[in-house]
Amino acid sequence: MELEFVALANYLENQLKLSKEDVALSLPYWKKFSYKKGEYFNQYGNVCQHLGFIVSGIFRTYYIDDNLKENTVFIYTPNEFVTAFRSMVQRIPCIYYVQALVPSYIVSIHINDLESLYSKSKGWERVGRAIAEDAFYKLLNRMENLVFLNAEDRYKQFLEKFPELPDLIPQYHIASFLGIENPSLSRIKNRLKTVNSKVGGDSEE
Repeated sequence: MELEFVALANYLENQLKLSKEDVALSLPYWKKFSYKKGEYFNQYGNVCQHLGFIVSGIFRTYYIDDNLKENTVFIYTPNEFVTAFRSMVQRIPCIYYVQALVPSYIVSIHINDLESLYSKSKGWERVGRAIAEDAFYKLLNRMENLVFLNAEDRYKQFLEKFPELPDLIPQYHIASFLGIENPSLSRIKNRLKTVNSKVGGDSEE
């Protein structure tokens, strides 16, 4: 089995508790794709027809507002599913873009094949519910963070979840994801750096 499919199989078995038989049932349907930095998994106005599993790389979901500003809504990293969920499930045009932020590799499955698996296997039916729940909780957590956390706390939480991303993607993407302007994020980083240096200095005394 190729490495891309090994990563997928391990995730399905270990994280989603799918049986080896159910994993094997799905393997003929998954296809490999590579994306250059800036290429799109799905674009605005297109009906998303695939569910992707990220083997390596980083994707973001974003929309363009009335002022032609790009607003990043979600960020996806390896061992996560990436899709435009509502567009895929309801077969409607997507209202945002899904873009690779770095060179990325995924394996993806067409929605028709995915729904065929749901009808053939109770295990895959359960996986379908898990994927839907994950999409719902991502959206819920995103909304709650923007409402209840201030910008600094959102950044701290971002670092806990994505500690490696500040070294991999431009800061303005992170600022957009946090719902703030890039200069504001720079001030937050400088303030945290000052606080951490003081704490480090005090501990040495």
